[in-house]
Amino acid sequence: MHRLPPWVLVAGVLLVPFSARAQDVTSSPSRSSLAGHRFIPREQVSNPFTSSFVASSSGVSSGSATGPTFDLDGNPVNLEDYKIVSYSQLFTGQWGIADFWAVRLRMLGTAYTGANASGAAGVGVNGVIRGSVGTSFSFKLADNLRLGALVDVAWGPSIGISILDAIRQSISEGSVQTPVTNQYSTTVTPALSLAWAVTRGLGAVVNAAYVNGVVEVNTTSSDLDMAVVQGALDLDLRELGSIPLGLALDYSAGYSVENKRFRRYVLGFGIFYTGRPGLTLGLDLGYRRSPLGTKDVFTTSISGIFSLRYDFD
Repeated sequence: MHRLPPWVLVAGVLLVPFSARAQDVTSSPSRSSLAGHRFIPREQVSNPFTSSFVASSSGVSSGSATGPTFDLDGNPVNLEDYKIVSYSQLFTGQWGIADFWAVRLRMLGTAYTGANASGAAGVGVNGVIRGSVGTSFSFKLADNLRLGALVDVAWGPSIGISILDAIRQSISEGSVQTPVTNQYSTTVTPALSLAWAVTRGLGAVVNAAYVNGVVEVNTTSSDLDMAVVQGALDLDLRELGSIPLGLALDYSAGYSVENKRFRRYVLGFGIFYTGRPGLTLGLDLGYRRSPLGTKDVFTTSISGIFSLRYDFD
C-alpha cells in the first residue's frame, strides 16, 4: 500500500483548521449588509453603516458657467461661457468601534482652473484643502432596515488667483489690488440616514442633512445654511447570479434655507467590481449643477471618480 510522505500529512493538518477559519470569516455577516444584501459603499452617498475601512478616490471634472464680462471701468459688457476643469483627491478612514458606533477621518484636496480665456480671467486658479472628522450612530429597525445619525465637521483653507476680481477691485479702490484671495471655511453637517434592503441584490439609502458653514474671505465672513436630501439605489448582480458587477444610481438636491432657493443638485451613476467581498473598486459618473464657491455663478459639470475601498468587517 502506498503511503503518503510525512510532509503531506503535516500540511493537511495545518490547512484544515485554516480553511475552516477562512470559511467562518467569509460567512460572517458584514456590517455593511442587511437581510443578506451587501450595500455598495460610495463616498458621494452617506450611509448608516459602522464598518471599518480605508478608501481612496480620484476624480476629474469639466464644466461650464455663463457669466458677465467687464470693461476696464468694471461695467458688464456681455455674457461669456466660462470653461472650468478640476481634479480632486480624497482619502477616508473609518473605525467601527462597535456595531452601533463608528468614527472617521477624511482629507480632501481639490484644484480647479479656467480652461478658456474668459475662464482663466474670471475664475483663475484655485486650490482647496479640507480636513474632516465625523461619527455615526446607528441601529437596526428590522432585519432589512437600519437607521443612523451622522455628524461631520470639515474645515480648511483655499487660495485663489482671479485676475478679473483684482481688476474690478483696483478700479473701485483706486489702487492696485492683489489677485490672490484667501478663504477659510468651517462646515458642520448633521444627517439622518436610512438603509433598506429592498430585495435580494437590491438596496436603497435615503438621507436628509443640514449644512451649516462659515466662509471667511480675507477679513469678512458669511454664513451658509442649506438643506440636502439624497436618495440612492445599488444593484449587485453577483448576489442574483454569478456576474461580479454592481450598478448604482443616486440623486441629491440642496436648497438654501435663508434665501429659499436652489443651490445645487447632483445626478450620479456608478459601476463597480463586486467579485471579492470587502473590496469596492469602480467608477462613478456624475452630472452636477452648483454655485462656484461662494459666488452666484452656477456651473454645470460632468465628472468621473475612480474609487478604491477595502472593508475590514
